[in-house]
Amino acid sequence: MGRNKGEGWLRIKNYADGDTVLFCFQILRPCDGTHVENHKVVGLLKDFPTEKSQWAEVGRLQYKHLLNRSIGSTPTFGELAEHFRVNELKKASGIGKKADETITILEHNLDAFVIPRWGASIAREIEPLQIEDWLVELNTKPQGKDQKSTGVKSKRKKKKKKLAWPTIGKIRSAMSSVFKHAQRHGYLPAQFDEKGRVSNPVLLARSKYNSTYKAVVVEPEQMIVILEELDAPETLLEWTLTVVHATTALRPEECFALKWSDIDWKKQKINIRRAWSKGKETPGKNEGSMTQVPMHPLVAECLLNWRKESLYHEDDDWVFASVREKGRIPRSASTAAKDYLRPAMVKAGVIPEGYKGRAGWHNLRHSLATYLGANEVNLPVIQSILRHRKQSTTALYTHGVNSAQLAAQAQYLAAIGMTQAKE
Repeated sequence: MGRNKGEGWLRIKNYADGDTVLFCFQILRPCDGTHVENHKVVGLLKDFPTEKSQWAEVGRLQYKHLLNRSIGSTPTFGELAEHFRVNELKKASGIGKKADETITILEHNLDAFVIPRWGASIAREIEPLQIEDWLVELNTKPQGKDQKSTGVKSKRKKKKKKLAWPTIGKIRSAMSSVFKHAQRHGYLPAQFDEKGRVSNPVLLARSKYNSTYKAVVVEPEQMIVILEELDAPETLLEWTLTVVHATTALRPEECFALKWSDIDWKKQKINIRRAWSKGKETPGKNEGSMTQVPMHPLVAECLLNWRKESLYHEDDDWVFASVREKGRIPRSASTAAKDYLRPAMVKAGVIPEGYKGRAGWHNLRHSLATYLGANEVNLPVIQSILRHRKQSTTALYTHGVNSAQLAAQAQYLAAIGMTQAKE
């Protein structure tokens, strides 16, 4: 097909689902100023058999906004979104570098929701009330109408559904990130609120953030039952996994990415040097999380016992290697949770049989934070264990009521003369 650098070009490539139409274009690589090729999936060739229909779908998907054109004085939101994608979202290092999973979520929300609605709009003409009405529409009307799947792995259309407010909050945040990026680069004027803080139309649009999600917390007594349930020679790996998760507050993607060389036995710490997510090694959540966590002698002893039994015990081997894959990759976190941790949680009374909610390795991180908070460990200490940037994030992990709160309540009851309940 014709190759036009200014407008992009089409290409057919064979994937697992069949011949697939790609829209190809060039972008300017920020690190060295070189033009490199990129592409977006248009759809399956059987769905768009003619070049005319393929270009029509490119137009409907608004992929023309991906072309690396200079930004004028009245940029569209789509132009600013692509500048954000190339110069901020995909940066390899420096301030604002994002984790792979964060990039995936942001790109999905931009491509699936924000750009289709606002891509052609002049950015500075977008009003807060327009955005607010759109957010309400996402929550009240089923989404996905007239939207064909562009993913090569998808074999069926997703069911249309209304979006929950926590999901809408992430979409709103993605849109806000584009405005902030544009203001930072001088493409849009920086607006200030009454307190002198930089604002933008998205932040002025109201939204709901209440989430119905409440993390499952494992009590110490329940953890005893879980460990007893996994205490067998054939489940030593899963038993050790549970101990490490429960006592170190490692994220699952960090724990499963451990190699024996990451453990400093003399200094009693575990170094976090990488993460493992969606079947591949990643840099980790953020720079602040790539540090170390303390390792109590008892935890060290558990790890040493597992190392003696593991087939993969060399320094460069994964601590929790997959036997099925002959140690080439770590064990699957989701499978280990589904087959071992969740059944043990049921046995311990943490979750009921057939529970459909989220319950897995990450809940042990919540559980440790909750236990420490309930036993009045200082919030900064808990924050350092969880490796959170903000104490407000740590506070979300410390569920439940602690004795300090009860003591404060008792003090007030005494102040108002209540020493016992009326019979």
